[in-house]
Amino acid sequence: MRRISLLISFVLAAALAAVPPALAAGPGTSIGPDGAPGTMLAPGSLRASGPSGAGSFTFYGSGFGHGIGMSQWGAYGLASRGWSSTKILTHFYSRSKIGRPASPVRNIRIGLTYDRTKIHLGARHGAVRLWIGKPGGTLVARIPNGQDWTVRSPASGYAIRNEAGKLVGGKTWGGTGFNLYATYADTGARVFVPEADAIWGRGFTYNRGHLEFNLYRCPGGCLQRLIIPLGFEEYLFGIGEMPSSWPMAALETQAVAARTYATYQVKHHGLRSGCNCHLSDGADDQVYVGWSKETGADGNRWMAAVKHTRGRVVTFNGAPIQAFFAASDGGHSEDVENVWHGGDPAYRIPYLRGVCDPGEGVPANPWTDWSYSFSASTLSSRLAPYTGGVGTVTGFPKVKRGSSGRVIRATVKGTGGSAVVSGWELRGALGLPDDRIWVNENRNITGKIRTKYDGLACKPGLPTSPVVTMPGGARQKFQTGGIFRNNGADATVWLKGPIYTEFMNVGGAGGKLGLPTSAAGGVPGSSGRRALFETGRIYWSGQTGARALWGLVLAEYLSRGAAAGALGFPTKRVHRVGGKATADFQHGTIACADGGACTVS
Repeated sequence: MRRISLLISFVLAAALAAVPPALAAGPGTSIGPDGAPGTMLAPGSLRASGPSGAGSFTFYGSGFGHGIGMSQWGAYGLASRGWSSTKILTHFYSRSKIGRPASPVRNIRIGLTYDRTKIHLGARHGAVRLWIGKPGGTLVARIPNGQDWTVRSPASGYAIRNEAGKLVGGKTWGGTGFNLYATYADTGARVFVPEADAIWGRGFTYNRGHLEFNLYRCPGGCLQRLIIPLGFEEYLFGIGEMPSSWPMAALETQAVAARTYATYQVKHHGLRSGCNCHLSDGADDQVYVGWSKETGADGNRWMAAVKHTRGRVVTFNGAPIQAFFAASDGGHSEDVENVWHGGDPAYRIPYLRGVCDPGEGVPANPWTDWSYSFSASTLSSRLAPYTGGVGTVTGFPKVKRGSSGRVIRATVKGTGGSAVVSGWELRGALGLPDDRIWVNENRNITGKIRTKYDGLACKPGLPTSPVVTMPGGARQKFQTGGIFRNNGADATVWLKGPIYTEFMNVGGAGGKLGLPTSAAGGVPGSSGRRALFETGRIYWSGQTGARALWGLVLAEYLSRGAAAGALGFPTKRVHRVGGKATADFQHGTIACADGGACTVS
């Protein structure tokens, strides 16, 4: 099972001060439970890891995580626009539906920690009882409210010591065939376990289910693992994958995705022998923070989202899917086989296809535009485990990308040879948040151009240039055309096809026409089109192609009814003939002397 990596850190409210950021399903990154972006893994804090300049490499990127399936920031943005949870989920998971499994999961076992020789237990809001054999079996002791005891595994049993350090009962209890159990929920108590928090190490508190201790790798000093068996829906109440303050549709989206992910894992993989659990509570699956989530800021909203979506999962052909999700996809998710399998079509999954994510570009998302710089020597040493002896890295001459722009594989050229690395290897070696990256050229889509791009549902394709600022606006080139920002006209325009080609042929925004002032539109009474610019126009028809007009020639043309008049569409752009600005049309010619009169023939 492949899963998500580390994610956005959040400054938590006082009630959640001990709760770390959460993780999500799949090997990548996701959002934390509650609060605003903090400093751990904030993009600004990791912007540079080496000098920038000659002999250095800067990686410009967007996104945080593996980019497969649902983006949590995308869900946030789309929910803010009024999208329902169903619409969001079926957008990110292609060709999917929302339904209920024929045989829903009723119970689940979550691994909290393992390979321990000592585990602490703290009683909160009441006493915690310890039992051998089963909950309600042989009573060992009661941990008084407010006290913290320890459970060690010295040889073949549990050595339980109270707050004073005394061995409870004067002996070890249980063994490999007799588990230790802690109960608390039946009396309204809580139990605190610092070792269960593998992210920040501050610990989590639990109010549901009970705790089960297992011994293994005995004799000669046993190791312990800790599991919490829960009712399946109870488990979802403690999922710490998204801030509870987010829009309700986003919370419902997360609840359905989390339920789907867990359902798939239980049904397809059952109990995992290594942990004696169905899922872990953190880096291997999705984070479970228990009572801390329910009672944190706006925890009632998260619980309402779980209850409102009870039993609902994402399905494909009637079966629950592998509902991978991550924090930010950078504006476009990716085909699963391109991220983890080098583009091998044998690993294609119909519902995990790359899709445009128009919700990502919200101001609160810190992962829309980041950069990391490395000296050539640092870059070479970090990549060496994957490239071998290629010497000092000098460039990346070939890069194969997926539909989102993520690197599938890249050729690394060095002073001593070349090697090919996957995007996943490149990301891991350099500690990048994502592998949707551009080397030494910032092609990230930002500002008003990003807003327009999102509104176009990514139709312009991948960027082929940086955002370039110019007097009065900016422009960026794409696989299909370019997007131009005109500040004075408060217009952001996508030009494509023959009109875009003609525009670039006359100098683009810095040429005869200036910046566009409106999108291309139809010409009344014809099938042609026209685009308006600061100092000119471009007309197109199927018979004449696209032709640019400006200056006195354009003014005369407009005075005679333009394309709807007797002249028809232009067949040649403005050019000089005999010292005059001239343009040819379907039914005539306009020639204008510099600063003088125009003649029409």
